[in-house]
Amino acid sequence: MLDRLFLKYLSKKGKIAYWVGQLLLDALWAFYLFAIAGLSMEEAESLLFIGIIVVLIAWGGVCILVWKKEQEPV
Repeated sequence: MLDRLFLKYLSKKGKIAYWVGQLLLDALWAFYLFAIAGLSMEEAESLLFIGIIVVLIAWGGVCILVWKKEQEPV
C-alpha cells in the first residue's frame, strides 16, 4: 500500500532504485538478525517486521528526495 504511494511520485530510475534498495536493505536486516545476532525466527519475528516497515518508510523517503518525478506543466 505504501509502495504504490511512493511509486506514484518516483521517476523510472527512482522506481528501480526503490525496489533494489528495498530488497538489499531488507536482506541486510534479516542477515543481521539471524546470522550476526543469532536469533531464531520465534525470537526475531516482531523485530523483523518492524525493521521491514522502518526500512520501507525510510528508503521511500530517501528515494522521493533524490528521484522525484518532474511535475508536468499545466
